[in-house]
Amino acid sequence: MGGLKPDHKTIAEFRRRNKAPLKNVLKTCARLCIKLNLIAGNTLFVDGSKVRANASIKNTWTKEKCQRALGKIDTRIEAILSECDAVDEYEQSQDSLVKIKKELKNKKVLKAKVENILKELKEENRKSINTTDPKSTRINSLKGSHAGYSLQNVVDEKHGLIVNEDVVSENNDLNQFAE
Repeated sequence: MGGLKPDHKTIAEFRRRNKAPLKNVLKTCARLCIKLNLIAGNTLFVDGSKVRANASIKNTWTKEKCQRALGKIDTRIEAILSECDAVDEYEQSQDSLVKIKKELKNKKVLKAKVENILKELKEENRKSINTTDPKSTRINSLKGSHAGYSLQNVVDEKHGLIVNEDVVSENNDLNQFAE
């Protein structure tokens, strides 16, 4: 590769596009490990870990956060429109009118984005969505709340080799053991 190193996004994209072939490679590896007596399969250990997403928790939107943001935006839009009317009455050519109209446009764009997030929350019946990493969820840990994933590992006792794994967008691992 000439010293080039792929970043995490490249690897994640490759994994996402090649799930079926990767599963087959992993199954083949597991069968080979059994043949080489590297894993016994008699005693398996299951453990979950919480992994941070590459996203800020501040970018996680809930229905309540959307409603609060929409209320603030609507209030600000009303204030901007009132300012525009006052400026129009006072002097049509005043420089600040351009600034006010630009801010109004930005607030309308923001309002449309927040409304789309709210619509997505309702359609997908989700509690929250992170706009940076939509597949991540709000993870509560000893270090506080952050955007992340719950990682589940199954390890064979013989040599500590991982025999299965799963990453889910859940805050806890209550429903993961059966999988």
